Amino acid sequence: MAGTAKAPARKRAAKPAAEAAAVITYTIPVLIGRPIEEVKAILAERFSGWSDMTANEQDEFAQLAMEQQRRSKPVKTKVVKSENGNTTIDIDGGPAALGLLKLQQAFGATTMEPVNARGAELMKYLKSVGRNDADRYNAALAFLSSMGPRDQAEALLLVQMYCTHDAAMRALSQLGNAEWIPHLQTFGNLAAKLLRTSQGQMETLAKMRRGGVQEVRHTHYYVDNRGGQAVFTDNVTTGGRNP
Repeated sequence: MAGTAKAPARKRAAKPAAEAAAVITYTIPVLIGRPIEEVKAILAERFSGWSDMTANEQDEFAQLAMEQQRRSKPVKTKVVKSENGNTTIDIDGGPAALGLLKLQQAFGATTMEPVNARGAELMKYLKSVGRNDADRYNAALAFLSSMGPRDQAEALLLVQMYCTHDAAMRALSQLGNAEWIPHLQTFGNLAAKLLRTSQGQMETLAKMRRGGVQEVRHTHYYVDNRGGQAVFTDNVTTGGRNP
């Protein structure tokens, strides 16, 4: 009995191994307090592409470099995972005491208890989405530091804002992968709700920082004798306190 031979399976071409991205590190001396021309001369020695910039681009580069050095650098941490599954956060480089003070500042606290509590909440969320690594945790700390919480209430709200924004971006990213209308509706509605929540959190933070809004309404009543009409005029004064 004649048989049918199967065509040999086509082998997929092996994908070339991804080359490791080269990391370029530039070391720039302290620029603050130096004249702009001296700063530009230093940068010209450090950056190979300096001569390819226009004069305006060189001026902008120098100004940005000085501005970056004026900003306080956020704390850098590392995630240490033990064999029993526990995760701890340690200061990564630099004096440990300085790192702990920066952590307290990032969470608007003066002791480590609220820092540990908010940090645990943040790490629990990152773990739930499979990103409980140092890069994502440090990104969250950089956000908190840049917002400069004045107290623990603001720090708590900022942690919520970071997680809500991340969840909204994840929901939006699922829209491109959805193939069925119910999936599009589900992720679209979820993203819309999260984005509204994020906007509400921003408005809450703004109200907390301006101390609320006071409204004083002055109503004036008088009668126009020519037509017998009652006329009302309102003067509304709004404002808030700026601590």
